[in-house]
Amino acid sequence: MTPKPSFKHYLTGSALWLTYLIVGSMLVSSFVVYASTNSNSNQITSQYSKTIDYNNIESGSLFLKSEQGITHSLVTASDYNVDVNAMMARVVLTQSFTNTSPDWVEGIYVFPLTEGVAVDDMEMWIGERFIKAEIQERKQAKKTYEAAKKAGKKASLVEQERPNLFTTSVANIPPGESIKIKISYLQQVPLLANTFSLRLPLTITPRYIPQEYTEAKLEYEHHQTAQQIEQQTTPIDIKQGLGWSVNTFTVPDASRITPFQVSESLGQKAAISVNLNVGLPLSKVESEHHKINHSAVEQTHKISLDSSRVEMNRDFVLNWTIQESARPQAAYFKESKQGFDYGLFMITPPTAPQTNINIPKEMIYIIDTSGSMGGVAIEQAKLALDFAVKQLTPTDKFNIIEFNSTYTTLFNQSEVASKASVNRAINWISHLHANGGTEMVGALNAATGHSAASGFIRQIVFITDGSVGNEEQLFRIIKSKLYDSRLHTVGIGSAPNSHFMERAAELGRGSFNYIGDIGSVQQKMSELFNRIAQPMLTDITINWPSEQVELLPKKIPDLYATEPLIISARWPSNSLLNNSAKMTVSGEINQQLWLQDMPVNNAMTQSGIATWWARQKIKHLNYELYDTDEKNEKQGIINKITDIAISNRLLSKYTSFVAVEKTPSRTLADILKKRPVANAMPKGSTQKIPLAQTATNANVLFKVGLLMLLITGLCMLATRTRRQYQQLTLSNKSKKIKE
Repeated sequence: MTPKPSFKHYLTGSALWLTYLIVGSMLVSSFVVYASTNSNSNQITSQYSKTIDYNNIESGSLFLKSEQGITHSLVTASDYNVDVNAMMARVVLTQSFTNTSPDWVEGIYVFPLTEGVAVDDMEMWIGERFIKAEIQERKQAKKTYEAAKKAGKKASLVEQERPNLFTTSVANIPPGESIKIKISYLQQVPLLANTFSLRLPLTITPRYIPQEYTEAKLEYEHHQTAQQIEQQTTPIDIKQGLGWSVNTFTVPDASRITPFQVSESLGQKAAISVNLNVGLPLSKVESEHHKINHSAVEQTHKISLDSSRVEMNRDFVLNWTIQESARPQAAYFKESKQGFDYGLFMITPPTAPQTNINIPKEMIYIIDTSGSMGGVAIEQAKLALDFAVKQLTPTDKFNIIEFNSTYTTLFNQSEVASKASVNRAINWISHLHANGGTEMVGALNAATGHSAASGFIRQIVFITDGSVGNEEQLFRIIKSKLYDSRLHTVGIGSAPNSHFMERAAELGRGSFNYIGDIGSVQQKMSELFNRIAQPMLTDITINWPSEQVELLPKKIPDLYATEPLIISARWPSNSLLNNSAKMTVSGEINQQLWLQDMPVNNAMTQSGIATWWARQKIKHLNYELYDTDEKNEKQGIINKITDIAISNRLLSKYTSFVAVEKTPSRTLADILKKRPVANAMPKGSTQKIPLAQTATNANVLFKVGLLMLLITGLCMLATRTRRQYQQLTLSNKSKKIKE
C-alpha cells in the first residue's frame, strides 16, 4: 500500500509553485500599475499607423517614422533673435507650431534654454493678432489653461521644469493652421580668458532616471539627512507627463523632463541672428560648431547662419574677443525702478605672476561611461582624461573613477603619479567604452567624503554630459561631502546638461568647462589646468558706502585666474545721493592684498538690470529652499519666490506664463488630440533613442510574471495528474489483491 503523503511533504512539494504563483502575480500586477500610470504614453502610441495614406496627403504635411510606426508631426520651427549689449543678451525666441494633421491638436514641447535665464515675457500670435500672456502662480496658470482648452479656446502655457528646461503647451491648434509663441528672456554672457561666449542650447541629451531602491534606499538605511528622507517620501504625481519615463520617488517629475526624441535628421530646424553691440573693438568673432556670416559697421556686428536654417541637434556657441588694447578691467551698468537703483558690476582681477612653489596635488578624475556618452562624446572624454593624466608630475597622487550602471576605480586608493602608474592609467583609459545607465551617486560618494592629505591640495575633475534627472540628490552629496576638495566639471558632447554642470561646479568652488568638439579637447583641457594651477583671488569682500544694499551673491566665491567677479546690487535710490560714492572690492592673491574702487553712481544706464537682479534673488532663494527641512520655512521661501516672480513678471518654478484667446475656436464635438514635439538626438550620439515601452523593465517583468504563472499552472496540473495516476494505480492493485 502506498503511504499517504505527510503534511510536511505536501507543503514542501507545494512551496515551489506557491512561490511562482505569488511572485508571478506581483510582477504582472506591477505591469498593470505601470500601464495605468502611463496611459498618456499609450494614448500617444495609439496614434501611430503602419502605412501612409498617400491619397489624402496635403502639401506641407510631415510624417515621422519610428519603431512604433508612422505618425503626423506637429511641425515646429524656432527662430532666435539675439541682441547683445555689453555682458547681457536679450533673446526673443519664436516657436511656430504648425498642425499638418486633419485633427485639432494640443502641442507640447519640452525645450532647453541657457542655465539661469530670466524669462520675462511671452506672447501668443494667431496670424496677425497677438495676445500678451499673464504671469500667474503656477497652479492657477495651469487651471486657466485647462479651462480654456476645455472650452475650445486657443491658449498657451509656458512652465519651468528646471532652470535650463521649459515646457510650452499650445491648445486647440486647428487643422492646417499655425500658432506662434514668442518668448523673451535675458541671459548673461560669460567672460573667461578675455573671451565672451554666447550659448544657445538647441536640443536635449536624454536624461537618465535612476533606478529606485538602489542608492536612494541605501542612503535611507544609512540615516542620511532628513532632507534625503523627505525626498523619497515625496508623493509621486500620478498625472504623468508625455515623456518616455514614468515619475519616480527620486525624480517626481521624470515624465516632464524626458521628452520624446527622434534621430537628428528628423529633428526641427532653427534660424539664428545675433547683433553684437559691445561698444569696443573686437579682435575675433567665431562660431564653434556652425558656419556663420559676419558683417560689421563700426563697432556693431551682425552674425547670421550661413544657411537659412540648421538642424537643432547641437548647441550654438558664438565667441568674441575684445582687442587687447581696449580690454576694460571693470564695467558697471545701472537701472532705476520703483524707488530702487539696481547695479550690475564686473571686475576682472589682475593675473598674479606664477609662483615657483609647486604644491603637490591629489587629482581625482571621474569619467562618465554611460550609454548617453556613446559615439563622439566618449572619444572626447577619453582624450580629455588621457591628456589630464599626462600632465601629472611625480609629486602628485591620483585616481580614476569610471561609472555607468555601477562604478569602478582604477586603484583602491590614490597612488603616486609614477611613470608606471600613469602608463597603467593610460592603458586602462584606452579600454573604456560607453554603455549602461548613469548612476552618479556611487561615483560621487567614492570621490568625496575625504579631506586632502597633509601637504596636498585635492581637486576633482568630473568629465560627463550631465544627463541625469536627479540633480538635487547629487547636489546634496556635493555640498555635504566635498570638504576641502574642489570640484571642476567638464561638459562633453553636443548638448550637455548645463544646469547640473554649472551648479555642481559652483557648489564645488570650481569651474565649468565645455568641450563640444573633439578637435578642441587639448586646448580646453590645457586652459583648465593652467587656470587652476595659478594663484586664486581669495577672501573677497565688498565695502558698500551704505548699509542699505542687498548684494548677490551673498557669499563671494574665490576666483581662478582670468575669471571676472560679477555682482548684482539693489539699494534705495535716495540712500546714495553723493555722486562720488564708491564701493571697494578687496581680496588676497598670492599672499598680497588687492584693492579696487568703483564709483556707484557713475554708470551707464541699461534696461534689464533690475530684472536680472530679481532673477538672481530667486536663484539664491531656491538654494535656501534646498537647505531647509522645516515645512513652514519652506513654504515661506516659496511665497517669497512667487511674490518676486510675479512683481517682476518672471517665469519660475512657482509661476508660469499663460495666454488665452477670448473666443472659442473648437466646437465641443471636435476631439482634441495631444501631440508631443520631439527633440533631435544630439549630433554624434550613438545612444539608443529612448522609447516609453523600453524606458522601464515593465515589459520584462510582465513576461517573466506570465512565465512564472504558466509554470505554476503546469506544476499544479502535473501534481494533479500524478495524484490521479497514483490513485488509479492503487485502485488497480487493490482490485488484483481482491481477485
